[in-house]
Amino acid sequence: MTRAREFFRQALQQLRLTKRRKHHFREKIDLYLERLKRFPGVRKSGVSSGGVGVVLLPWLQTAVSMYSLECARKLAASGVPVTIVWDPTDIFGCASNAWEVEQLERVVDAVRSEFEVINAVNASEDDSGASAFLSELALENAVQKQRGEEGAEEMLAQNPNLEQAMKAHTAKVRGLLRKRAFDWLLLPGGVWGTSGIYAGVAREIGLSVTTYDSGPSTLFIGQDGIAAHACNIGEVTNELLKEMAGNPAERRRITEISQRQIEIRMRGQDEFRLQPVASGSTRWQWDIVVALNLRWDSAALCRRHLFASVGDWLAQLVAWVEAHPMARLAIRQHPCEKLATHRGTDDFGKLLARHPRLADRATYISAHDTINTYDLMAGAKVVLPFTSRVGIEAAMLGKPVILGSRCFYEACGFTSSPATIDDYFAAISEALDGKRIVSEESRERACVAYYLTECCLDLKTRFTAEPLDYAAWVRESPEKIWSEPQNEDLLRVLTCREPLARVLYRRLTGATAPPLN
Repeated sequence: MTRAREFFRQALQQLRLTKRRKHHFREKIDLYLERLKRFPGVRKSGVSSGGVGVVLLPWLQTAVSMYSLECARKLAASGVPVTIVWDPTDIFGCASNAWEVEQLERVVDAVRSEFEVINAVNASEDDSGASAFLSELALENAVQKQRGEEGAEEMLAQNPNLEQAMKAHTAKVRGLLRKRAFDWLLLPGGVWGTSGIYAGVAREIGLSVTTYDSGPSTLFIGQDGIAAHACNIGEVTNELLKEMAGNPAERRRITEISQRQIEIRMRGQDEFRLQPVASGSTRWQWDIVVALNLRWDSAALCRRHLFASVGDWLAQLVAWVEAHPMARLAIRQHPCEKLATHRGTDDFGKLLARHPRLADRATYISAHDTINTYDLMAGAKVVLPFTSRVGIEAAMLGKPVILGSRCFYEACGFTSSPATIDDYFAAISEALDGKRIVSEESRERACVAYYLTECCLDLKTRFTAEPLDYAAWVRESPEKIWSEPQNEDLLRVLTCREPLARVLYRRLTGATAPPLN
């Protein structure tokens, strides 16, 4: 039906009986060019060093670059020295084609009257860095491309030009950033494609970075980390714990809110409704519960630590359980993989078939199984997450949590992060023997981290790069956009470089914010 409709639409266009539709990305570009004429910005002043470098990248024909530019224009209007770094390089398909780049260059040319523009393609190469991050970045981008670990290494082996292109461009980015000496960067993403190179080089040379990510009417921001990794939740959790040491009433308030929220999720009544049934079953008694992430999602990319891959982690864990006859293991696939739009290509359940001696001591619970994750945790002796917030919830429920990954709550004081693989399995053994008791203090710490994750992780705003949001704000005046309370918070996060969670916590509690500089 869709093909027939498209055939008749094209036929009508050829007969000039209907207007030819403008390409969706061309329309985005034209709308922004109209915006630049309607709302002219501050004229540029020479900036030779320092200030913020706002990185513009092709991003699969979305409004990401226009969103970055709008933030740049507000920063400039607020007195922040801004330089535009335009990088049309296609790494791992971030630029869909040359036409997308041509369209974006129309916008880049139009803002040259407002900003100094540096083209990264023309930067001098600097090969002095170790580029230690590149091998991981390449593999994780392959995982994203394959929608899972299966076939990722083969993809890189069959396309050596991918890593070679990343290495060559890393030298250019390093040369540009070292020469230009920005105070900080504003960068979309930070893991995928070209954005991952900027984030990696910035870490390598000690350059501060603000990253952002978005969903429909939802904005995530990370200071000196990756927004999709919830990178500032840990530090803000520890700050609040110190502040609340003498404020038991606030600590109780946060604990009560966290308990109410986890109960909603346990019933499967939260926003995403991923649990297939409400919790309450006591039939599941698995000693070790593994809570998997959606592997190809940005939240799980570049988070490996002790193990070479999630597959390696699970393979070693299954072998360990096989060698310990008293242990029972349940591996829980992320419930979102029941959705066709999110489904990955990995089938980690196949690992169990390689260990027939396990018999019924291990099980793989797919996203389609009508089992509530919280019922699994209720019967567990230890919970092993990757980077899922299930790890926070498990600690709230009094379960020991052991991490083998770089996780956003690892420094909050309610989990264990062993230094080696041997230590990791020793910690699991101790938990199974009942030697790792979760204290009341640890549970309260988990409640604070959970409160921030549930209530202060993201900004609810129509000012994002998402298609419907962009179509609305691109027609609005800057004054209207930035006068909205949530975007006032965004401006503070950008100009003062505060963690978003801290700013949102302050707004929720009615605390007075320090004046903007």
